[in-house]
Formats: sequence, structure tokens, C-alpha cells
Amino acid sequence: MAQIELAQVEMVLLQEILQSYLSGLNMEIAYADRKDFRGFIKERRKFIEDFIQRLEKELASGKREMISMDRLREVEIFQGLAEGELQGIAPFFHEENVAAGVSLCEEGARAQQIYILEQGSVSLSSKKFGRLEINTPGKIVGWPFLVPPYRYTASAATTSLCKFLVIKSPDLYYLIHKEPKIEVKVMDNLAQIMANRFKGAEHPANR
Repeated sequence: MAQIELAQVEMVLLQEILQSYLSGLNMEIAYADRKDFRGFIKERRKFIEDFIQRLEKELASGKREMISMDRLREVEIFQGLAEGELQGIAPFFHEENVAAGVSLCEEGARAQQIYILEQGSVSLSSKKFGRLEINTPGKIVGWPFLVPPYRYTASAATTSLCKFLVIKSPDLYYLIHKEPKIEVKVMDNLAQIMANRFKGAEHPANR
């Protein structure tokens, strides 16, 4: 029997997809005219329901400690989000400790991950905007995942031992855009971050 290993985040996404598909099957059953066709759809529904239960058991057995709401409230891009909205985002984050002198991303590369600084300091370097040091908890590195062409606008490297909350860009993109209220709040926060990020930075022309 073939086996596929899924990360917890992938199982959560699969569960949501199957739940959505299950809703569609229920609608088909309600409006199906033919008895034999309704029976066929019900068999598919039973399979999906059983599979969702298996996913739930697997998630419960391997569930890691969720990131606390207090930590997410400090994140600049999540300012104004309600408790329930933060709870929906929290399972997708994981912690990373990164040594000094490690490159997090390169200017122009595809935005793959978002780093949220909790401890330490990070140096940002941009050909257009110059250099900037980030050492405030809650600041993000990697915001271009929401802005076309979805490429990092600066290179980033740790300048001390750092602790981050990390999430993959596609996961956060999905979570934000599936909920219009979250999308509005996050995009408003992002606009302020973009406007203020490199104010007072050391520009190439000034060096």
C-alpha cells in the first residue's frame, strides 16, 4: 500500500479542502433526481467523512504546542485581528532559532517564507533603499509574498542569534485571502509597513 507523509499544515489544508468538497456533495444529494445517482454520491460522501475523521485523529495525535495568541498579537502585520482570527492562523507557524550571519533571503528571489522576529537582530539590504537594522520583536521579514511580483525587495541576514516565528508564504497567502475581513486588516497593516520600513535607512548615496 502506498503511503504519503504530510506535514501538520498540509493535513489542515487537506481537511479544509475535503470539508468544502463535502458541502458540495451534500448539495448534489439534495438536488439529485435519480435514486441510483444519490446512492453513488452518498458512498462518496461516506468515504470523505471517514477520511476527514482519520485526518482529525492524526492531527490530534501529532499535534504540537500551538503558538500563543500573545505572541501573535505582537506581530505588526496582525495588528487589529480578533482572537478567533489569530487562532485560525496560529497552527501554521513554527519556531526557528537561527545563528548569527545566516542569510534569510536574497533580493529578487521568490518570496517563499515570512520570518517574524522575536529575539535578536536582522540586517536588511536593498539596492534601492539602502540598509536597515531590525531588532524589534514583531517585525516581519518577507512581506512581498502579498505584492506582485511576489519577490523579496531586500536581502536579509541575521546579525545575532535570532528567534523567529516562520510560516510559508503560500500558506499565509491562502489564510489571509480566504477571509475578507482578515485580508482588509492585514493589507492595511502591510501598506503602513511598506511606507515606513526604510524611512531613515542608510541609503547607498549617503555612504
